[in-house]
Amino acid sequence: MEPTGCPDFEVELPRPRPDGGSGAVPPSVVRAADFGFSESSTDNIAAINAALAEAKRIGAACVELAPGTYRCFDCGVSAEGPAAKPEPFNFSTFQPFNAPRGVRIEGFTDFTFDGCGATLVFRRERPPLPSQDTLLENGANVTVRGCLRTVVQNFNMDWDWENDPPAVWCRCVGKHVDAAADNASFIDLELEAPHPKYPQHVPVQLLTPFTDDKSGWRQDLANGPRCYLGTSLGCIGSKSEWLSPTRLRVWLCVRPDYGYVPPEQEAAYAPAPNRELAERARAGGLYSLSHCYYGLNGIVVDSNEHLTLRDIDIWSCCGFGVETRGSQRFWQLVNFNIRPKPGTLRPVTSTADAHHVIQSRGFCKMVDCEIAWNQDDYFNYHDRTQIAQTRGPRMVEVVNSRGIVYSPFRVGSRVRLKQEDFSDTGWKGVIVAIDGERVTFDRDLPKQTGILFVLIDDEFATENFLFKGCRFHDSPWGRGIVQGNNVTFEDCVFGPSSGLPLLFMSCYTYNVWCEGIGCRNIVVRGCRFENCLSGNSWHVEKDAPQIKASIRLPPEFVRMEAFPILNHAFAAQVAANIAAARQVTPSPDAVCDILIENNTFVNPRGEVLLSENASRVTFRDNKILSDGSEWNPFPFAGKIRLRGGSGNDVPEDLQEKTT
Repeated sequence: MEPTGCPDFEVELPRPRPDGGSGAVPPSVVRAADFGFSESSTDNIAAINAALAEAKRIGAACVELAPGTYRCFDCGVSAEGPAAKPEPFNFSTFQPFNAPRGVRIEGFTDFTFDGCGATLVFRRERPPLPSQDTLLENGANVTVRGCLRTVVQNFNMDWDWENDPPAVWCRCVGKHVDAAADNASFIDLELEAPHPKYPQHVPVQLLTPFTDDKSGWRQDLANGPRCYLGTSLGCIGSKSEWLSPTRLRVWLCVRPDYGYVPPEQEAAYAPAPNRELAERARAGGLYSLSHCYYGLNGIVVDSNEHLTLRDIDIWSCCGFGVETRGSQRFWQLVNFNIRPKPGTLRPVTSTADAHHVIQSRGFCKMVDCEIAWNQDDYFNYHDRTQIAQTRGPRMVEVVNSRGIVYSPFRVGSRVRLKQEDFSDTGWKGVIVAIDGERVTFDRDLPKQTGILFVLIDDEFATENFLFKGCRFHDSPWGRGIVQGNNVTFEDCVFGPSSGLPLLFMSCYTYNVWCEGIGCRNIVVRGCRFENCLSGNSWHVEKDAPQIKASIRLPPEFVRMEAFPILNHAFAAQVAANIAAARQVTPSPDAVCDILIENNTFVNPRGEVLLSENASRVTFRDNKILSDGSEWNPFPFAGKIRLRGGSGNDVPEDLQEKTT
């Protein structure tokens, strides 16, 4: 049967409030200005939350802000900047769920939050977390939780760049490579302007090479590779030292003796990359130096039903632009944009993914949205899963290094199992006990045919996504990742960009990622892919596709040198399998039934389609063009590469004849 993708569906808007026949209707609008919302205030978070509390108390249908620019700083953060001598960080007493509260839109039904064109400028403390996987319940700038038929609309979100820039432009003005001494190599970076945090230590989390014209979509790899130096909230990253208000010396991949380093970061510090990265840096090269990667997030939507986010611009935020969690179901982003503030040329908008789904019950639309200059994926839609090994008739042990905390499992969760090759077992059970990394179910387990099971929470399914008329462009990091079923992309534009425009996949690794429930019934129709380099990522010498369909299983995709497996018994088993060159052939039904038709590919650097172990992929009636610009194509540009899988229907003349 031909793929149909995601059918259109309705996201319900707020219903008119009945008066119960009494004629006593509560005031329909609460105005935040009546609760201290003011351009002269620095604590407009408190004012907005007070207005929301009053709306809930009286049953009002709307909270309105007002046009203007409003500072939304944490209590105790002054307009002039953070305290010069903050209290020393004590991780032993830190409670991750007690982060400073942002705007809280919670528990409303048939409700509208109307920004009335306001610009909300946030600056908030970013408490260190033990892992990028730890979720801050109160962390986002705006949280929408547990609402029914609710609209959030009509405002701009920004960050206080003058006092707390998420990133800065800089140039390499010198380097020192020490062949004799470990951890002694460094580079010197000259900033475009004095740093407002000087002389305080600043996080050094990500260094990205750019072209001299600051093209958002194009890294300049001649300046050296992109350097991941810390991703968790609050991580100090690599060692640095101020030489002046505009000059910073950085020892790449050297652990500083100050600041916070989460356990997951420790393995990234090593003498070899310290030397190599300093050697590869180019004097005069332009870079973006990021102080934040994962963060508090712009907007978190959690366990709502029928939610609309519309006419919103996020000019910048720390973390994901939008993160989706919990039992979220039926939501839409309409004219929702993550793009630079007009008239600015900053290094980044959202410092992580633009739209990230860690868990949901599906049914999401993105309509007429624009995403640009984000620092990670344009979108990544998946459900967190886990890998585990049998430890008894009804017991498994989670063996992925991120542990049980990474997944949404709890006592009472209904779980289904896939085998190592991602084939379905047909088994479902309920968790009755969790003891550390050991999970006990209410019934006997099926036979484990490989070295592990994949555990999937059967109560959640991130699927049924519809994209219409959206544009994704100008990001040196951006990829579009879908790891769920029933998806349609229609009349969207991808590029210019360095990242991989569309990736349909599911994967698990032994040490890091466990994402996706499978990926089936996908339609890409009437879209345009233009100047998508797709090559500034892993395996650049092999792959640079515009669209990739892939079920990826270890040992290909493990990166264990940077993220070692923490379960020693499992690590030994994996090492033995790798030494024996044992391969896992993925199930042909894990990623399948994909239709790509009537699209236009302009200047593809590599393949227009790369299929790895995907089945029943159809590619038809598409145009592949070159406009004559300088774009440095690979020899396989404009071709189709098939690796494994079956039942694929692609033009014979486009197939790359390689293994």
